[in-house]
Amino acid sequence: MKILVLYSKHELLPFSDLSGKDADFVVESTTSNKEASEKIHLYEYDCILLFSDFDHPEVQELFHEIAHSNKNSGLIFLSKEITVEQKVKALNAGADDCLIQPVHPDELKARIHAIVRRKKFNARHQIHFANLVIDLDQKQVLVWNTPISVTPKEYEILLYLIMNQKKTVSPTMLSEYLWGESSEEKESNNLLMTHIKNLRKKLKQAKAELEIKNIYAVGYQMVEL
Repeated sequence: MKILVLYSKHELLPFSDLSGKDADFVVESTTSNKEASEKIHLYEYDCILLFSDFDHPEVQELFHEIAHSNKNSGLIFLSKEITVEQKVKALNAGADDCLIQPVHPDELKARIHAIVRRKKFNARHQIHFANLVIDLDQKQVLVWNTPISVTPKEYEILLYLIMNQKKTVSPTMLSEYLWGESSEEKESNNLLMTHIKNLRKKLKQAKAELEIKNIYAVGYQMVEL
């Protein structure tokens, strides 16, 4: 999952552990409202975390921009102090959740996952596509009841393509989703092709009734066979 963290310059980044091994999050962050605006218009995020004082003069404007530019992105507002009235205003402005800092990392991760399930998968814990089942809680992929051993990146590719099953996803979009700002540094195009090749092989061996179709000069699309 790809996360964007927005926080005030006078605050320390409070979410550095979100990208830990167990979290499987790609985290981008900024303290600049201008950069934040550019990011939410240019890139796709599963969830956006806004860490600020509620009464900060630019918070309301940022709320409005996020809510209207990223309809499929979750939005969590976090603050050291927030009243019930402020929570109501934040939720009415487009936030999916409001939390008081400090919040335990495990709780924050769980809330992110819950919001993504609700926004992208209608709150389901399992996704069914053809004869494939993805268990979002266990991060497990099965063909009927038989598990398929996939790497974390293969899992993310599969999930992203199914989330966008009616679209053709370009290699650039997929690479940015998987590696964020470091996608070019990692020679992501070659890595992406390797991951997709391996994933295709595993799906075929498991007799999955779907295919990662290569649309020439455009990108990839997940289709049922």
